[in-house]
Amino acid sequence: MGVVYFVLFVIAFYYVFKFSMRLLLPFAMRKLTERMIKKTQQQSQGQYNYGGAGNPFGNGNPFGDASQQQSQRGTHAKEGKIKVDYVPTQESKRKGTATAGEFIDFEEVK
Repeated sequence: MGVVYFVLFVIAFYYVFKFSMRLLLPFAMRKLTERMIKKTQQQSQGQYNYGGAGNPFGNGNPFGDASQQQSQRGTHAKEGKIKVDYVPTQESKRKGTATAGEFIDFEEVK
């Protein structure tokens, strides 16, 4: 008799859990996405505190400051100018059958 109660309890628990997850999971996902959007907006506005206790980088921005990075590089390029250090060599473009591959004649067998 105890086995029957156990099986009925497991089946009832399964359906209650399934029904509650259908109701609670969308709510939890909505709250999670709202929290992530809020955090992203705070980071983009520069209001995020990088010096917190959970920050493994210690005090300050873990990505460094743009002015510090530029001074460390030693480049004194004017703002708005682009400097290209490497330009890859361009291969000659082949056209027509040279790029098409190997052609094999065949006959259709019926």
